[in-house]
Amino acid sequence: MAEAGYVQILRESLEKKVVLLDKIKEENLRQRDILMDEQASPEDFQETVDHKEKWIDELNALDDGFQLVFERVKEIFEQNKAKYKTEILQMKAMIRQITDDTAYIRAQEQENYKLAQHKFAGIKQQAQKIRRSQSAVSQYYKSMNGPDHVDAQFLDKTK
Repeated sequence: MAEAGYVQILRESLEKKVVLLDKIKEENLRQRDILMDEQASPEDFQETVDHKEKWIDELNALDDGFQLVFERVKEIFEQNKAKYKTEILQMKAMIRQITDDTAYIRAQEQENYKLAQHKFAGIKQQAQKIRRSQSAVSQYYKSMNGPDHVDAQFLDKTK
């Protein structure tokens, strides 16, 4: 009876992983929208990063738990392939889906990385332009109010 419980734990672990990967795919789409939006704030982007970080931690915990349980039932599966054929096929299908989702997420991440580089390069250029403008204004005021500056004087030529 414990064997059936282990099989159910493995299946539920894979199902949870599929759900988490779907959430990450949705969050990647949200990140892309934020990176493409000129008006989006860095806080919006950071929020998506925080969500993904939490879900990735959950995925890692699921992976670790799955591996531990699988090590316990690996021999049982091998000895009773016919008995667990349906469950094994279901789990193989979910693992294929997880693999496909993971590849899709990697592609999304690459695209978002390029968008982020482009956006942050634009922000860096804007910051440099602002610093140059501020420096020019500062230099102007220094030259106008410096020690060598003599205020305009009026010369009266009438006698």
